[in-house]
Amino acid sequence: MKFLIDTANKNHIEHALSLGIVGITSNPSMYAKEKTGILDFIKYANSLNAEILTCEVMGDSVEEMYQQALKIRQVNEDIIIKINFSENGLELAKKLKLDGFKTAMTLIFNVNQATLAINSGADYLFFFIGRNDENGYDGLLNLKNILDIIKNKSYNTKVVAASIKNVHQLEQASILGADYVAIPYDLLIKATKSDLAFNGEKTFIEDFNKYRF
Repeated sequence: MKFLIDTANKNHIEHALSLGIVGITSNPSMYAKEKTGILDFIKYANSLNAEILTCEVMGDSVEEMYQQALKIRQVNEDIIIKINFSENGLELAKKLKLDGFKTAMTLIFNVNQATLAINSGADYLFFFIGRNDENGYDGLLNLKNILDIIKNKSYNTKVVAASIKNVHQLEQASILGADYVAIPYDLLIKATKSDLAFNGEKTFIEDFNKYRF
């Protein structure tokens, strides 16, 4: 499972990439929090040469969102267009697929949404685990079911485990076989911490200092 840093904070993004995180994803709420324009942010993120970069389009019509996708393509044709799940979203995903765009369907909460997004041609599914749990559903079980369907039918769609709230969900998403995880910066840092690793390193340092090069 590969990691995408889920933020628009530039310091957090650059630190995450320095740790080996392969991609950058964000959303309009995060752009607003950092007081950055979407295209300005995408141009900045594109300059970092991450393996994966997504940009979300929003609008009341398929055509409005399609025009936004065209502007994003001008920055880099490899940027993945992230689309909110809806009827318009499904239509847009199909249209963009025919025009050679890579797309990601986000706000996926159940198997029906996932299979509809796959049928629309979406290349990536952002499946929300934590928000499922918060609303009384088993997010990890739904993730497993979606992954099983994709495997059993040999679909090429990649699954991004999103809305990760704790290290348990992060670990289970990896065990279940998610292709990617979209992780907030604070949880990324928490995942790097281990008392066993810290204590082991402390012992190694003490012994190293006895017989240095």
